[in-house]
Amino acid sequence: MSGSFGGSFNRIGAIARNTFTEASRNRAFIGLGIAAIALVVSSMAISGLAVSDQRARVLVDFGLFAVSLLLVVISITMGVILVFKEVDRKTFYVVLTKPIRRAEVLAGKLLGLLSVLVVTLFLMGLAWVLVLVIRDVALPADLFKALILAWLQAALVTSLALLFSTFASPILSGVFTFGVFIVGTMIPVLQDLLTLTKGPLVASPAMRVLAEGTIKVVPDMTVFNVSKELILGIPVTWHYVSGAFFYCLGWSALFFALAVLIFSRRDFN
Repeated sequence: MSGSFGGSFNRIGAIARNTFTEASRNRAFIGLGIAAIALVVSSMAISGLAVSDQRARVLVDFGLFAVSLLLVVISITMGVILVFKEVDRKTFYVVLTKPIRRAEVLAGKLLGLLSVLVVTLFLMGLAWVLVLVIRDVALPADLFKALILAWLQAALVTSLALLFSTFASPILSGVFTFGVFIVGTMIPVLQDLLTLTKGPLVASPAMRVLAEGTIKVVPDMTVFNVSKELILGIPVTWHYVSGAFFYCLGWSALFFALAVLIFSRRDFN
């Protein structure tokens, strides 16, 4: 039994390393990575347009926004491309003839992509910190926790992109993933609308049912956004970060399980 688990981990690790190497050499990833760092650094110019007593807030808020957004864009781009490329190049025809499970292939792909996000987060986070230091802005006490939350959000989006990529083209997968992400950022708005005694969700029962269903099946992406807390100096506790971690883990496990279910039924003959 232990040998079986060890072999499985070795196979997943091999695929993860290959995915990491392939993604890091991908021109789209390199371009996005350069754009991400440039966007973070550009916050210096943007802060110069702000009122003097608001420059620190602009640097903190825009910096975290840039890091979070670009991580999501990279996770969507890489997530929808890599599985499709394997199918398009017919690489899976060779891989799946070997003693390896399809779930192991997807697990390796996911871990490889998450590793790419770690490297990307480190580079963008370093650029953000350097910008704050250069502009003589005190580093937020919970900056590290905010970066962890940004990575958790990107990890969740990656698992979602992987799910869509198992049955849709890269363009459709990207549209679906980004659409779910946008809806996820609007979950608090939908929750507020559902508490009102008048409005579109009260006038239309169908829209109300749709909104209630959306809240149940779409993850709340605002869980990972603590920009307001950083700006106002409100503490972000490790208890909150751990809660966000398990929230991400639960949704990611669900998306991964669905991806395995769909992928296992695909015919590559």
